[in-house]
Amino acid sequence: MTIERIAMIGAGSIGGPIAERLIETGHRLMICDPSEQVRAHFKRLGCEVTSRAQDCATAPAIIAMVANDQQLMDALSGPAGLLSGLDPNTPVSLVIMSTVLPDTIKAVAGLCAGHNVSLIDAPVSGGSVKARRGELSIMVGGGEADIARVRPILASVASNVFHCGELGSGETTKILNNLVGVTNLFLFAETMRIAQALGMDLQRLTKIMEQSSGRNAGTRNWVDRKALFAWNSKDEQTAQSVVRVTQKDLRNALALQEETGVRTSLLRAIVEAHQHTSFEHVLETWGALASDQNAK
Repeated sequence: MTIERIAMIGAGSIGGPIAERLIETGHRLMICDPSEQVRAHFKRLGCEVTSRAQDCATAPAIIAMVANDQQLMDALSGPAGLLSGLDPNTPVSLVIMSTVLPDTIKAVAGLCAGHNVSLIDAPVSGGSVKARRGELSIMVGGGEADIARVRPILASVASNVFHCGELGSGETTKILNNLVGVTNLFLFAETMRIAQALGMDLQRLTKIMEQSSGRNAGTRNWVDRKALFAWNSKDEQTAQSVVRVTQKDLRNALALQEETGVRTSLLRAIVEAHQHTSFEHVLETWGALASDQNAK
């Protein structure tokens, strides 16, 4: 069965490009977002828009892409939450694309019990630019049948869809991925800004690093990484959103570490350092790299 009508709860820095990609690939969308600016944008694209998650309950497939665990729980069970609008006689697929703790997914499963909901967790990796191109990697947790119902939707926005195991395992995988990915993203940007201030050829440097021990996602494709820096530094609001989400991602990694009791020598220091990341610093660093600015 092909699901053409989708409700999207949260259309921000990642959810927005995903929604635009879904529209481009022939899906009809309802967009639920608290931002009047976001709603106006998608209304111009022909979407139904709302600020109440409850209004999304009639869609056969619902994607949640909010910023954190509390926002997810509020969207589902708040006064105008999604669950209050569901018809128990009508099956729906709920896809949690937000990066949240595995325990939060278990709590969501409990809330959904008795509501005829097929639930999967499907956090994404790749950033806003790849989201818009449909080139994300998606890490999925849940039952095979539940995943099969929405696999065509996932394929519309992703180059890679990985089934990680039972419900919640997608989130565990994503959090561990983000521990490395977030650290790499910010440290690599600072490294390249130092090189830029020294007057180095950044394209040449990335080619050398790609064949050396500094290899990372940024060195694999410097043009794409510059595009991501440009996207994330287009205005202060976008930069703030990226930093807040990545701060949350590292806190989630620390929560997993504390749950396991595994000793780590760097994780807590990295988390604490990133909690003090300046939005202005990010704008200056990423904006300079995106524009090939060479000023020291």
